[in-house]
Amino acid sequence: MTFATPWLGRKRVAFVPLFRTNAAPPDQIPPDWENVILRRVVYNPRVEVNGADRSLRAWLRAASSGLADIDPEVLRMRSIDKQDVDPDELEDELGDSLRDKGMHAAVLVMLGGRQSGTNRGFWSRVVMAESNGVWLMELIHGLTGFRDLYHFRDDVDPIERAIDTFDEMSAASQTHPTAFTKNELGWLDAAAIPLHAGASAFYELQHISLAQPPTTGRAAAVRIGDSVPYVMVEARQMTDQFENGFPSTPDVQERGIASQGVIAYRVQTRNPTEAPREGLKKPLFLLTLQALQPGQSATLDNGVTLTVTGARPDGFAVRIDDPERHLIDRTATTGARIAASAPYALVLAGPGIENIAYRDTSGHMNEIWRDPNGQGTTDLTANAKAPAALGNPFTYFDPAGNQVVLLFRGTDGQVRSLYWLFGEVGHDNLTGSINAPRTAGDPAGWFSTHDGFHHAVYRTADGHLHELWWQGQGGVGHGDLTAQAQAVRAAGDPWPYYDPVRSTNIVAFRGTDGHIRSLYWGPDGAVGQDDLSGVAGTPPAAGDPFAWFTPADDTHRVVYRAANGHLHELFWPNVAPVQGRDLTALSGAPPAAGNATGGYNPGDNTQHVIFRSADGRLHELWHFLGEAAVHYVDLTAAYAAPPAADRPFYYASPRAPNQHVAYRGKNGHIYELLW
Repeated sequence: MTFATPWLGRKRVAFVPLFRTNAAPPDQIPPDWENVILRRVVYNPRVEVNGADRSLRAWLRAASSGLADIDPEVLRMRSIDKQDVDPDELEDELGDSLRDKGMHAAVLVMLGGRQSGTNRGFWSRVVMAESNGVWLMELIHGLTGFRDLYHFRDDVDPIERAIDTFDEMSAASQTHPTAFTKNELGWLDAAAIPLHAGASAFYELQHISLAQPPTTGRAAAVRIGDSVPYVMVEARQMTDQFENGFPSTPDVQERGIASQGVIAYRVQTRNPTEAPREGLKKPLFLLTLQALQPGQSATLDNGVTLTVTGARPDGFAVRIDDPERHLIDRTATTGARIAASAPYALVLAGPGIENIAYRDTSGHMNEIWRDPNGQGTTDLTANAKAPAALGNPFTYFDPAGNQVVLLFRGTDGQVRSLYWLFGEVGHDNLTGSINAPRTAGDPAGWFSTHDGFHHAVYRTADGHLHELWWQGQGGVGHGDLTAQAQAVRAAGDPWPYYDPVRSTNIVAFRGTDGHIRSLYWGPDGAVGQDDLSGVAGTPPAAGDPFAWFTPADDTHRVVYRAANGHLHELFWPNVAPVQGRDLTALSGAPPAAGNATGGYNPGDNTQHVIFRSADGRLHELWHFLGEAAVHYVDLTAAYAAPPAADRPFYYASPRAPNQHVAYRGKNGHIYELLW
């Protein structure tokens, strides 16, 4: 909500030269006074500073990005036998006639007297010796109602916290206004100022002095907080004559902005046009006494940290971290049921949905969802009138049917599916429909884009891995993958993924010999087997693998836990031989308990592995794509997270903050970490 009247379009302004006949000291009328005034308003290049135009019009067009302009008319000089002149001294003589002519404002231009501009509604008073910044400030007062932002003697805030030259309405120094003031004056759309949400996010700030709105991918500023007081972050650079500061008159030096870089300030009052100020506080309270440069950080209100991560030709890259937003109790915030399983998370980038699925204590499958309009929870089992479940769910997205598919093991051992997007939830008994063998573990599945088929894999009691496949609403097919490949039997649950580059379906699993292996098949349907850890020479597995494919570097990745708790990564680009490395030894991280999770974040080109240690703490191992070094973070310590009960689940979202971990706490609540 804005409180000022926007200055949009061309405003007609009358400038009235006023000579005091008996002034002390005497007024000295300059030659061609009317044209001197007009030149100052419409075009005033300064030869001594590269000919840059310092006129009021040049500033208006630059500060408003062409949205505001001035149409001046300099009237003939008037005379008055008076020492002290009020701004509306000529109201009785000229006020009605000027308004009838369509004037939006009028300015008395003096040659001496009180050396400060002032305003009284339609009328302003300025002095020739005063700076352009003063002339502009009084005009903005009269045309918009926007009041002064500078330090008042009764302010409760210290004077050094004034926004000063970072805003024309504070310093009257013909610098650009802040993003806050530009928005108030109608020169910057609020849509160009994203509201920071979540824990951590990266932003590309465009210098506020450049033409607005910002270019694609840039923001004019970032707002932290949805109600007063809130914080604004913006980029300031000496990009033009106004931010640089130089003479606006032969005797007046405009100061320019105080420093260059990224600034942050607190918006403290609900209505900046109100007088007296609310709580005698400055409307804008400067938080960064010196603008931040790349590599520098500042702690703002409520522990929010602002870090400048880089410089761009048109601005700066920043990261904003809010420790209050790194941890969300999704169960408490949505009223969801208590969980009895590890969660599975899924992102639907198109509609902007983030979905967490889990089994509750009654055996019902539930979802906790979030979209751009809010969040909520659904009892999927009750909605579909499906039977109770055992184990952990597995979800994936079907782009052909535009629906989420959830696979689960029923209490009867049948592999079943739930499917939905909005509205009603459907249910199918996949194995029961064709009398396929029942499962002894949790099923997993995926959708193959090359042929439009759904695939589900599961382990039977004899250690064989079986596949179910179907297309659309068609019938279900079945095959014994282990028998087809003459493969080693599985000792745990498989983890599948899809390689879109070669249209290959891949299932990673732990064999009864402790080796991490894979089954794979392409369009021809022939199933092959690879001994991944055997080729890489890594230790035997003590848990089930987690696997994914990164198209950015055409690389397969499988992570698993060895008997000593070390996490090992198996990786191979394209169809190259498998390599392995000990992530725990490389990072110095503690041993893992249970299965790990992981994935790729395209937002910053990083790979991540998340795991739980024996004390329930959550930990992160990460590295940039192509980087050999492995970095370690204790997520529980970093975000004061409650301990986890079992396997966490990592996922990356295109909406900031990009990185998420969903997990079940020991109290059965589903928690989410965001950064």
